[in-house]
Amino acid sequence: MTRKPALASLICLLLPALSHAESTTTASAVTTSTASSRVDFSITVPAVLFLRIGTGSGVGAANNTTVDGLTFTVPATNIGDGTVVAGSAASGDLTNGAVTVRVFSNVGSNVTLNSSVTGQLKTTAGDTINWSQIGVTAAALTTGTAGYTNGAITHPAFSATTGAGTATTLTAASKLVRQEGRWTFTYLNANTVPAGTYGSTAANNGRVTYTATQL
Repeated sequence: MTRKPALASLICLLLPALSHAESTTTASAVTTSTASSRVDFSITVPAVLFLRIGTGSGVGAANNTTVDGLTFTVPATNIGDGTVVAGSAASGDLTNGAVTVRVFSNVGSNVTLNSSVTGQLKTTAGDTINWSQIGVTAAALTTGTAGYTNGAITHPAFSATTGAGTATTLTAASKLVRQEGRWTFTYLNANTVPAGTYGSTAANNGRVTYTATQL
């Protein structure tokens, strides 16, 4: 029984040493003697899929709830004559119907980009304009972002009626997708249609939803 306190005291003396980081001692050290100690580092990087169409953050993954509006006004003397109509000055974050496109993924695989519509652009009276009348030109941004491939990203063609369009695939390089560019939208004005405002609201099928999908 008298040995138990001695054993407990010995354990208490050892515990502080067991809790220390690794260390070594070189006894009787002389010139060129060495002692070493090691530390393990761990870095956790989250898997991120980021899509920006129009107004949004720069290169980060911050959310932005702004939905850009694209407005096209046909001149009275050019209704349905095929004269392409550019977006208004305030249309899109790059103005005149142009928007920024940026996709980032570090998941390691390719990403598809697609568009989806809820129906043909219509007025409150029920008159319609087919999505085939919306032209899109893909190009590089005037000023690119460091680390991103800045170029013409193929626009995923709109469905002529409703639902998803034709997806564009963005290929991962070194397990990363970092691509950006610009889309400039126009109204092709190829058909003579009744007067009215087509689209503009979700109820009138004026909203396009873009979706990036990790493969």
